[in-house]
Amino acid sequence: MKSIILSIVIMSLLTSCRSNAELSMERGEYFYNVNRLEEATLEYNKVINHYADDNDLESKNIKILANAHHNLAVIWFKRGYQSEDSIEKMSYLGIANIEAKRSYYLHPKDLYKQTWDKIQKAIKQ
Repeated sequence: MKSIILSIVIMSLLTSCRSNAELSMERGEYFYNVNRLEEATLEYNKVINHYADDNDLESKNIKILANAHHNLAVIWFKRGYQSEDSIEKMSYLGIANIEAKRSYYLHPKDLYKQTWDKIQKAIKQ
């Protein structure tokens, strides 16, 4: 009986474990939702750095990585949009453009392309 309970506990722990990258994504989304953009940026960068040396990513991890780049693009776009300084604005939008491009190239999703297009339009204005 004890071995059955122990087996169930171990199986539930193994199936509920998430990677550090997934946890960083969740923290990044939390920080973004409470408008703590600097902390959200750090969490998304942790995700990107987690996969930096991995050239053979599984589909699930490619989607996580693409989403981290997309979320960074949104943050930098937001910061650029809010900036009143023209040089700072263009700097933020330039970074947003790079991140949006990376997200779309990793995982060509319509939302990522729409974000990239919005950023490019903002740069041209």
